[in-house]
Amino acid sequence: MTVDDARRDERTDYLAALLPAHVMERDAETGGLVRALLGAVAGELARVEDDLDALYDAWFVETAPEWVVPYLADLVGLDSLPGDLGTGSGAGVSRRAVVANTVAYRQRKGTVAVLEQVVRDVTGWPARAVEFYRLLATTAHVNHVRPDRPALASLRHAGGVELEADGLAHGALTTRAHTAEVRRVDPGPTGGRGRYGIPHIGVFVFPSQVYEVTGTRAHPVGTDLLTHPLDRPCPWFFPPATEDTIEHLAGEPDLPVPLRPRRLLALLRGARQGTATPGTLPVTVRVDDGDALPPVRLRVCGLEGLARRGDDTADTGDDDPTQALDGWQVVVDPVAGRIQPYLDGDPYDPAVHGVHVFDVDHAAGAVADVGAGTYDRSAAHDDALDGDPFVAVEDRRDRVDAQAGVPGGPAAPDVVTIADAVAAVADGWAADAASHPGGTRVVSVADPTDHVGDVDLAVPADSRLVVVAAAWEARTLLSGDVAAPVPGVYAPTGLRPRVVGDVLVTGAEGSALLLDGLVVLGDVRVRPGNLTSLTVSQCTVAGRVLVEGTAGDANRALQVTVVRSMVGGVELVGTVPGLRLADSVVDPGLVVLAGGSAGPAVRADGAHTRIDGSTLRGEVGCRLLDVTSSICDGVVTVEDRQRGCARFSYLGPGSRTPRRFRCVPSADADGAPGPAYASLDPASPSYPALSATAPVAIRRGGEGGAEMGVHHHLRRPLRTDAARRLVEPYVPAGMQIGIFGS
Repeated sequence: MTVDDARRDERTDYLAALLPAHVMERDAETGGLVRALLGAVAGELARVEDDLDALYDAWFVETAPEWVVPYLADLVGLDSLPGDLGTGSGAGVSRRAVVANTVAYRQRKGTVAVLEQVVRDVTGWPARAVEFYRLLATTAHVNHVRPDRPALASLRHAGGVELEADGLAHGALTTRAHTAEVRRVDPGPTGGRGRYGIPHIGVFVFPSQVYEVTGTRAHPVGTDLLTHPLDRPCPWFFPPATEDTIEHLAGEPDLPVPLRPRRLLALLRGARQGTATPGTLPVTVRVDDGDALPPVRLRVCGLEGLARRGDDTADTGDDDPTQALDGWQVVVDPVAGRIQPYLDGDPYDPAVHGVHVFDVDHAAGAVADVGAGTYDRSAAHDDALDGDPFVAVEDRRDRVDAQAGVPGGPAAPDVVTIADAVAAVADGWAADAASHPGGTRVVSVADPTDHVGDVDLAVPADSRLVVVAAAWEARTLLSGDVAAPVPGVYAPTGLRPRVVGDVLVTGAEGSALLLDGLVVLGDVRVRPGNLTSLTVSQCTVAGRVLVEGTAGDANRALQVTVVRSMVGGVELVGTVPGLRLADSVVDPGLVVLAGGSAGPAVRADGAHTRIDGSTLRGEVGCRLLDVTSSICDGVVTVEDRQRGCARFSYLGPGSRTPRRFRCVPSADADGAPGPAYASLDPASPSYPALSATAPVAIRRGGEGGAEMGVHHHLRRPLRTDAARRLVEPYVPAGMQIGIFGS
């Protein structure tokens, strides 16, 4: 345990204050020997205080360190505690909740609510428990009619058909009756045969993340405006509520499911009638940076027409009620994530009405924090900086040197572009060249909308440039009020800006570049030079990561790292010695969506390529390969096969690789079934998760029994196995339980 200088000085001042004032005054006059002695004592005192504080925290499961949790589990007699799936493992699931709630579980043993809670605490995923016997179709007695158990789906009931959609909740919200089954409940890839039996209980888990997206600029695609950064249809979500008690059974508001049109309509009607707060709506639209449109001016696609005069409380009622409201109305489609604006009742046409911008607040879903998104990227951002081979001269987060996407002040009221911010950083480097050369400079992109045009970055020698989607970090006071942000200290969260163009990089000797949180609709292109390090972290690059040049002039010491990102391809000139891909997706289909032509996933003829927990959908070619827990579903060709290793990975048929260890197929096998994906659409929330029908050797073939591919770090099979094991003691006698959706 170490003690920092600030803490040591604080405790030294405390000890000095206990001595008579004249003693310390005399000591200052004679060289400060007493204070030096107090400083040595203060360091040990601080260590003892920290140890006592940690010991006190360990008494309570809410504050105990993670390594203490298994000891607390022994105190309550909890056996078979799942393995560590905390932040260090990548899954980010603490065992704290299971231990904290074990006594409450036992008090409610045998109830369906406790089954739901145990699975939710163990997996870290929202869950819903369903007693299947309540959904069995039976011959109804005329004195005991069951209108809540219809045998046929109602086309009139609000949400009746929508709740049955398999893409919504995989049957967890169904209200229709089913014929009885006698087979044992099976949550396997067949879709769950044997569900609807008398002794059967199902717990549906939802391994999805929901992110609130604010200020997203809707992009014109044909006659519609789409909100997805890749200009693709994508469903909106509703952020799930937090369940406060074990007795509460989860419903649709508690689950991370797509936003149904009828549910959105019900919420809008409540807001229009004053029974709901407009600020709680899952969708808001702003026109030209104005205020949010009132609920009456948001219309649900396919379920209602435009609002008429007299519908708006601001109208006097004297106008013709057959005429549409004056001003803006927006028809929203939550299924495709698109809007269609209307002005004075006419469809919006930029050629007629002029150019206007539409910002949409909504929520998006995904399986994991991969690619650019509004999730908190702080931990991965710090890891990317720590893993950068560049050695910073000064503190990496001491300040933002230039901020893009905000006004430049009274002298420059226009919004600062990324090019302006980069130019300001270059001026700072030039001014400090003699007195303080090199170091790390940070450009934060604080605007979540589009930055049009190529971004040209030139990094001088022995310097690092960090371009990150981040705003200044706000401060929350003890009173709960939010104070002004701390100038210069940035927080990489809540933003997803787009660069509509290429990112062009030129680096001098010893230079480095880190991109974090950006959507780049073009290429990240490194020109010939002497760049030492390029890190693409938590970005979505619709084009390719390219290093240009010839065999004689390009970046001979360059290390290229792609972490938690989605890119369309990686192509490196033969002089680049190193490439690392971690928890990423490389899919040439992204390039096709951006209007380019498909190519190989990776072409790195001179690089030692390291691939960890990634999914590569295309051909891979490199000099030397080390791959672990990954899916390479194209042909992999390695030049030097005497070194390197392929472990716990899927390699496409015909691949020529170094020795294989527990790979699919094995080195002596002719072939094996390939991976099956839940979706191959980059805009889908399930992209590119493995389907439940994927071979078990791939779904559980990664290191440690986890799945292969980009979602390996989530440890989904291990979390499901732990839930099955720990929920078993709470299943009522004679009942069978199945866990679905994982």
